Amino acid sequence: MKINYSVILLIILAMPAGRLSAQSETSHFRKGNDLYEKGKFNDAEIEYRKGLEKNKDSWTGQYNLANSLYRQEKYAEAAKILDSLRSSSSDKSRQSKIFHNLGNSLLKEKQYEQSIEAFKQALKLDPGAEDSRYNLSYAYQMLRKQQQQQQQQQQQKENKDKKEEKQEQKQQQQKQDQDKKQEEQKQNIDREEAERMLDALDRQEKQLRKEQEKKEQRPGVGGSGKDW
Repeated sequence: MKINYSVILLIILAMPAGRLSAQSETSHFRKGNDLYEKGKFNDAEIEYRKGLEKNKDSWTGQYNLANSLYRQEKYAEAAKILDSLRSSSSDKSRQSKIFHNLGNSLLKEKQYEQSIEAFKQALKLDPGAEDSRYNLSYAYQMLRKQQQQQQQQQQQKENKDKKEEKQEQKQQQQKQDQDKKQEEQKQNIDREEAERMLDALDRQEKQLRKEQEKKEQRPGVGGSGKDW
């Protein structure tokens, strides 16, 4: 299942945004609606905001502002307004539309779990809302895909960490082996040096003994050896 966002936008915005009555409708809201219908969503947003400055409690003005923001891909801003409208009307049809549009804003923000809850609420208020039912199914699909990606990323991270850990252990072992080899070499050098020193002392001692023996064997001096 692949959702067509252009269709969703058309469905969302084809839902009656509602024009204000002659008594309460302001010129800014009327102008905003005209601009909105022409696809000039940024200009429509400006007019809706101007109208809300004069009539901040206008449900339709806020609802249409959220739609204009949505069409400009300002999903987080749209969701914030729609979220604030959830309890502002007792009309189930209006509430269902709010939750439907809120679900789509959250869906665009890849907040799939929250969008699922929004679509559920839309269906609870209006069980016949097939668009919400379809989008709910799509949100579930995207959530599963997101979870699979997260699991894959987690697995890749764990594999990378294990590989790096093994590499580090290998390097540590190589260093230990190298240090051990160097220590053994040093010990061998020290042992060989000690043996050379002992050999030198032994030779020196033997030389001294030989010289001493020669001195002891030399004939004494004095007397001619004749008997007068």
